[in-house]
Amino acid sequence: MKSYRTWIEISERALSHNISSLSELLEKNARFCAVVKANAYGHGLLEVAQIAGRCDVNTFAVDQIDDALILRERFPSALILVLGYTMFDRFLEAIQNDIHITLYDKEGVEHAEKVARGLAKTFKIHLKIETGTSRQGVMLDDVADIARTIVRSNAVTVIGASTHFANIEDSGNPQFATLQFSRFQEAVEILSSHGINPELLHCACSAAIILYPETHLNMVRAGISMYGLWSSDLVQTTVRNLSGGCDLQPVLSWKTRIAQIKSLPMGTAVGYGLTEVLKRSGRIAVLPVGYYDGYDRSLSSCGEVLVKGYRCKVIGRVCMNMMMVDVSHVPNIQKEDEVILIGTDGRHRVTADELAQKAGTISYELISRINSQLPRVVI
Repeated sequence: MKSYRTWIEISERALSHNISSLSELLEKNARFCAVVKANAYGHGLLEVAQIAGRCDVNTFAVDQIDDALILRERFPSALILVLGYTMFDRFLEAIQNDIHITLYDKEGVEHAEKVARGLAKTFKIHLKIETGTSRQGVMLDDVADIARTIVRSNAVTVIGASTHFANIEDSGNPQFATLQFSRFQEAVEILSSHGINPELLHCACSAAIILYPETHLNMVRAGISMYGLWSSDLVQTTVRNLSGGCDLQPVLSWKTRIAQIKSLPMGTAVGYGLTEVLKRSGRIAVLPVGYYDGYDRSLSSCGEVLVKGYRCKVIGRVCMNMMMVDVSHVPNIQKEDEVILIGTDGRHRVTADELAQKAGTISYELISRINSQLPRVVI
C-alpha cells in the first residue's frame, strides 16, 4: 500500500454490516437511500457509494448537483436525489442526467417546467414539505397552491415528497415528531386531492429508522447511522435497552505518523502562545496534521491520540498543519510510527463522539470537516 503521512481508513466490512443491520429494520417495501452528502460525512463520496453499491443499494442522496453528477458517472441506473438547493442554471444538467432535485416553491417548479419543455422531457422532482424545522420546505398552507402550479405543468412530475424531523434524536418525548409526521401526512393528502401521488414518500432519518418504524413509509434516508455512529446518546441508550436492537460499527479510522520526536526539559513551553509548559522532563512527538486537515483547534491541550496502544495527550495548540503530543510514557517509538487520531489500538479507543464532546460539538461536524483532500483507503 502506498505510504501516506495522514490518511483515512474506511472499513468495507463495517459499512456493509451497518447497511445490512439497518435494512433489517425497514418496513416492507421501504427503499434504502444512502445519504452521502458532505463527502459521505467525511468518509469519501465514491468510496462509500461503491461499497454501498456492492450491498445492492441503488439510491443515493447528496446535497449538491456536482456530487450527483460524479455519482451518475459511476452509477448510470441509480436514483440520485439532490437534497439541497440547486441553482436555476444547473437545472439543465439535472434533467439531462436524470438527477432528481428537491423543490419547495413555485419559482422552482416554474423554472423546472421551462427547462423541461425546452428539451421535450419530464423533470423529476421531490417536493419538500416544511413541518417544523423552519428551513427548506413549502409551508402546509401553501401546498394546495403549489400543487395547482404542478398540475398545470405537463413537464414536471412529483416523484417524491419529503420532510425532515427537527428533534427526533434529541428528545424522548415523541410529541413534536408525531406532530411533524401528521403534518406531512396532511400535505400528502392535499397533493393526492389534486391528483398528485408521489411514488416515494420519505421522512425517516437515522433515528427514525431505528426508533420509529411507522415513519419508514416507502423510502428512508440513512445518514449518520450508516457510518456506524449514533445520532445522539439518547438513541444509543434507547437501543441498548431494547431487545434485538441495532448494532452499529464505526466505519472510519483516522491515522497519521510521527514526523519528529523531541526530548525536552521541564519548563519548556510548547506551541503557539506558549499556552502549555512541560511540568516534567519528557518527550513529545510532532504529528503532520492540524486544523487544516480537520483536527479541530479546540482540541488543543485536551485531545488524545493513540500511539502503540497508549493514550497520548495533545500538548499546546493545534497548528494549521501540525500538532504535538506527549509520548513520554510510550516505549520504543520511532519516527514515522503510526498514530491513531480516531480508531482503536489494543484495548484503547478514541471515538468521534469523544473528540466531539471535547470540542463542544457533535460527531456529524467533526467527521464531515475532515479535509476531503486526505486520501481515503478502503480496507
